[in-house]
Amino acid sequence: MRWELRQVDEHLVQELSERLGVNKFVAKLLVLRGIKTEEDAKRFLNPTRQTLRSPFLLKDMEKAVEILLRARDNGEKVIIHGDYDVDGITGTAVLYTFLSENGWNVDYYIPKRVDNGYGIQPQFVEEIVLKGFKTILTVDCGITAFEAVDKAKELGLNIVITDHHQPKETLPNADAIVNPKRPDDEYPFKEFAGVGVAYKLITALAEKMNIPPSVTDELLDLVALGTVADMVELLDENRYIVREGLKRLNNTAKLGIVRLIQKIGIATISTRDIGYRIAPKLNAAGRLDSPDDAFKLIVTKDEASATELVEILLGYNVTRQGIEAKIYNEAVQMIESNNLDSLPIVVAYGYGWHLGVIGIVATRLVHLYNKPVMVISIEDGVGRGSARSVQGVNIIELLERFRDIFEDFGGHTMALGFSLKEEKIPELIKAIREKIREEDIKVEEVIAVDEKISVDEINEDLLKSIELLEPYGHGNPEPVFLIQNSPVERFKIFGETGYNIRLTLKGNSNSIEGVGFGLKFSPNEMYGIQPQFIRMDVVGNLRTGEAGPQLNVLDLKFYHISDDDVMDRAFLHSFSVNWKQQKEEEYSQKHIEDDIFSRIEKVSNLYKIQRPAVIRFKMHFRNAFLYDLMRKGRVLIINSSSIEAMHIYESLQRHNIQGLVLLNSVNRSNGRHIVTNAVYADKFISSLDDFDFVVLNEIHFLRNFDENLFERIIYKFGKQAFYTTIFNFETNLPIYEVEGKSEFSIEDKRNQPKSLNNTVSSLVYLFSTHNSVEIFFNNYVKKMSARDTVFYSSQLAPFQRLIISNLVKKRKIKRLISSTNTDGLPGLFGKVEVRLFDFPYTLSEIIDAVSGDGNVLLQLNYSTQDVNKRYESLKKLFPTLENLEKIVEELNIYLPMKQDDFEAILSNYDIPKGVVKSIYKDLGGIVENIVKPVDFIPEKITRLKEREIELPYFERYTLQLEALSMKEIYRLIEERYMHDSELKIYFKD
Repeated sequence: MRWELRQVDEHLVQELSERLGVNKFVAKLLVLRGIKTEEDAKRFLNPTRQTLRSPFLLKDMEKAVEILLRARDNGEKVIIHGDYDVDGITGTAVLYTFLSENGWNVDYYIPKRVDNGYGIQPQFVEEIVLKGFKTILTVDCGITAFEAVDKAKELGLNIVITDHHQPKETLPNADAIVNPKRPDDEYPFKEFAGVGVAYKLITALAEKMNIPPSVTDELLDLVALGTVADMVELLDENRYIVREGLKRLNNTAKLGIVRLIQKIGIATISTRDIGYRIAPKLNAAGRLDSPDDAFKLIVTKDEASATELVEILLGYNVTRQGIEAKIYNEAVQMIESNNLDSLPIVVAYGYGWHLGVIGIVATRLVHLYNKPVMVISIEDGVGRGSARSVQGVNIIELLERFRDIFEDFGGHTMALGFSLKEEKIPELIKAIREKIREEDIKVEEVIAVDEKISVDEINEDLLKSIELLEPYGHGNPEPVFLIQNSPVERFKIFGETGYNIRLTLKGNSNSIEGVGFGLKFSPNEMYGIQPQFIRMDVVGNLRTGEAGPQLNVLDLKFYHISDDDVMDRAFLHSFSVNWKQQKEEEYSQKHIEDDIFSRIEKVSNLYKIQRPAVIRFKMHFRNAFLYDLMRKGRVLIINSSSIEAMHIYESLQRHNIQGLVLLNSVNRSNGRHIVTNAVYADKFISSLDDFDFVVLNEIHFLRNFDENLFERIIYKFGKQAFYTTIFNFETNLPIYEVEGKSEFSIEDKRNQPKSLNNTVSSLVYLFSTHNSVEIFFNNYVKKMSARDTVFYSSQLAPFQRLIISNLVKKRKIKRLISSTNTDGLPGLFGKVEVRLFDFPYTLSEIIDAVSGDGNVLLQLNYSTQDVNKRYESLKKLFPTLENLEKIVEELNIYLPMKQDDFEAILSNYDIPKGVVKSIYKDLGGIVENIVKPVDFIPEKITRLKEREIELPYFERYTLQLEALSMKEIYRLIEERYMHDSELKIYFKD
């Protein structure tokens, strides 16, 4: 989460401060909210009844009033149709109270969420006709009720719609529609809640009936309650409504509200109390059963009923919490057991989950996974669901990509409801996996900070300044403060979910307590925190609590000021719990020195030698030489094969070299430093002007597989190149030796069971593929519950690779699960046992495993099955001409299509997607975002040329390990003599 300090015109702030006679902080907050004139500021700080515009400026208000007055005069029965949330319930109460007390024959109806669904239904219209009603008056609904309105007109009813939701392109055929959002309404303010529109209607009726404003103002407590609960903008008229309504709510005579507030234990009601404490209790009735109980509580004038209804509502709320917790736990279990949290939109579904709470469950799951979530309740073969999104991700737009899967859905960018047939759920999951990418849901959360302050600057004057801009809510958010580099006196995580914190920040002469709920971190990230060793940056709101100022914490960052051991333990714990969630800024790396620097001095002058020349290294010094070259200029490293190029690239990745890229037929993104194979270099790299140094690594092998390619590479690149190798062979070029000690022994465990038992102090489980590393780590940690075990792979973030290398060196890690090609990482343990559970692609991987200054016991623990598996995987990476031709022929049938759709089809093939895409790139089939059919021309395909080297290379060199004895393998690694290779080159002057 990023924090952004908001910028402001300081000159304007100063001017507004002087004109209003307020301090600069208040003036700054006003300017940040777009209030820049003295007149606007006064209206904002002191809203009066004059803020309210004439209700008759609203389209159709005259018609609505006329219809309702006629119904009153004729004694006709009117029914108010509300909605089951707090906005709808309070809106119904406002209309019912006013109409019933001023001569109307009126009743009300609020549908049950589960039984009746949202909005006016045709069946309701048919039923009320039989009961003698002549007029329907809606509140907070009706703007899309086309079918029900048509039914009402067919049966001769009058229908007046008051609503605040967004209309569709056309409006229902009602007698009057009062909605500020209708496209032909010119009312200046559009952001009323449903209850706000209802309030405008009763003020219009009162005006026509000469009823004084004081009568309608008596209902402002309910209008404020519904307005805040519905989270509309608290600006313009809403600001007056809520400010005045809060005054009345704190002194209300409405018995039910009084008893509810007393039971909850609220002294002075604020907008926050409405949003987080009062509204959920009122909503609980509509979520679980009938919203009637909440409505009756609001309007009752009977003491016994008020007390009873409060208990009923609180009982609903407790029941709702229990149901919600049960569904939440079931949803988490089914998501994680089915790996559904890997989807870009997480899906959970179950049978008979209560429809009234699945929206809340979806919101909680969004917080848990930080992704959009869909929760589906299945009953009688139909799934009805709620979806919630993360800020900045329009979930409607995403689901429109496969709209045909749903029976129905609708809502807004952050939340929607939907239905689909049960048998369509697997299709929904498949569509999410294939048609929505992780990039579609990645949005960086930003907290806008209004002001930086210190703990010592928090005083009574600052709190009074904040109070001037109340009430806070949507459109007028609470000021956000940033406190930096604060000492911490106390820190505690609490709550069942572990996402809540309490803390105390210290200043020089002051301290402040803070509390944060539902923060965006896992409690495991905070493992091992000791307040005396940390300082914190905190963003939050300042509020007045019972004991004085209190900080409402929105986010925090902490860093250690001492005791590296605490930071190391925190890193290890959070890595084992969720390494993907670790953030670089939480772990200082200033005190960590990369171990490669200790080797550079020995090779730092080699760049000066006259070229061409061969430099023969112990492996970890070769990597130090390449690293040093990259510090001095741009470097091109050409290898005989792709798997040797991969070895070089991954070995160097441990050291976070900026701009280092691997180029081959699949990976074609350029960079400052390039590692590639001979085939790719021959085809695509024509100019050496972009490079300061050229390295030909193990190029002597190439002659054994393609002498013509070897000659071309030497001709193009060889005259000014460094020829690097870790092997011994004959050559006529000058040779420079860089030796170093390596102590190792080898144990034969081939074709024996792979053991997890740990009888030594330091142990490394080694794999040749990254996927195997992560899978083994996840299973191992679950089985062993090991807190001193991590994994290493080039797939980790650079800061994680650096810290893990440092922890190995400091002996803070006991067991390491690692990929090969780590530039001698196992050797940093000192004395270590390395179990190679995978068969390697190259000899270099094994030599890397025993390189460095440590004493390594290498167990060869792979099996014949592992050997065959590695051989088969290489064949998939480098397919045959016949196989590729068949695939291209099949794919051409479906083309052209967009790249996303093309990639989805490729998942049906056994060959990696990147390989097939590289074929189409070579054949000119990918143009921008479109893949077109191609003619199959083998000579153009780089991957086929690479295959001619990769498989023979593996067969001739790596596969020999299977037949060698331990003594022969030891000698091969120790002496590294290649009897079948030589490097003899003659350059013409």
